Amino acid sequence: MSGDEINRLREIYTEALRDRRWDVDNPGRQQMAKERSKAIETLLGARLARPLHECRVLDVGCGYGNQLGWFNERGVQPENLFGVDLLAAHIESARKRYPTFNFMQSNAEQLNFPSDSFDIIVAFTIFSSLIDSRMAENVAAEMLRVLKKSGAILWYDLRYPNPRNSSVRAMTRRRINCLFPGMAIQLKSISLLPQLADGLGATAATTYPLLAGIPLLRPHYIGLLSATPSAPGS
Repeated sequence: MSGDEINRLREIYTEALRDRRWDVDNPGRQQMAKERSKAIETLLGARLARPLHECRVLDVGCGYGNQLGWFNERGVQPENLFGVDLLAAHIESARKRYPTFNFMQSNAEQLNFPSDSFDIIVAFTIFSSLIDSRMAENVAAEMLRVLKKSGAILWYDLRYPNPRNSSVRAMTRRRINCLFPGMAIQLKSISLLPQLADGLGATAATTYPLLAGIPLLRPHYIGLLSATPSAPGS
């Protein structure tokens, strides 16, 4: 593992905590979250080998635990919800918000779980932050180790480079394939460019769908990575 890379990640994640553009009360961000939630429901409804409420879920880079809260709202029991994050501040906040879930401060290169533990692993904007290729490979290998053979990785990450942010990298299909060789990968583009979404204000409910309908303005991929075949995405 790279100590320099871990320190870099802690710095950029800590800085992100101060960035008010990520305010959940922003109308554009709310529309983005609704769009993503609908897409996740569609993906999981078509793919899961068992009912969602019976699944064990791990969120790698769980932040404040909000995505695990989404799963809990849809029937997944607290004892089956697990989150790991590099930042102690994230884990502290997550435990306060969701005291019955299972949270752990951890470097995801070493996940403290047995092999074949989880039906779903959530990987949201994690790999675009990992500039160190070896660390990215280690994290991917650990995810595959703890993922059940019938399980799936729920993916959401950048597909474009950000010329204004050198601390992230584009996660193209090629890079995803290299990290997860042999996996069936189902992806589609989603989410309006954040700098546009942030400024929509009171018009967000009507303007967000219009702008998000333009493929070039969708900088993220959402989808599933699984060991079993799935339909190709768009």
